[in-house]
Amino acid sequence: MLERYTLIGLAFSLTIILLDFYLLGKRRIRGRGFAFWFVVGAVVGLFSTVPYLFELLILLYGTQELVTALTVTGFLFFLLMFFYLYYRLSELQSQLMKLAMEISVAKYCRKKSVANPKSENTKKQENKNE
Repeated sequence: MLERYTLIGLAFSLTIILLDFYLLGKRRIRGRGFAFWFVVGAVVGLFSTVPYLFELLILLYGTQELVTALTVTGFLFFLLMFFYLYYRLSELQSQLMKLAMEISVAKYCRKKSVANPKSENTKKQENKNE
């Protein structure tokens, strides 16, 4: 019989993976995001079914309690995620600024062409008539 935490962990893992595939099918998530959440779901499932893997964390951090090792791992993981989100926000902000500049230039050029409605062909014909 499986332990209760194993069943809960497997259910959570399968939920993440199935939701990940659903969002990929609906094109709401891209390749990097899909791969990240698939790996997270797989790792949660792996650690849920093989609890001896937690012993590796205890050995890695040199702690006596599993709770301490999990807390440190969770803190480091979320720090990494905050850094990644900050990086993505900075990248999106620079893209937004470039797009705003391009729209501004396009509006300026449109206003300038409306103020001076003569086209190039009209100008050429006027030059020929003179």
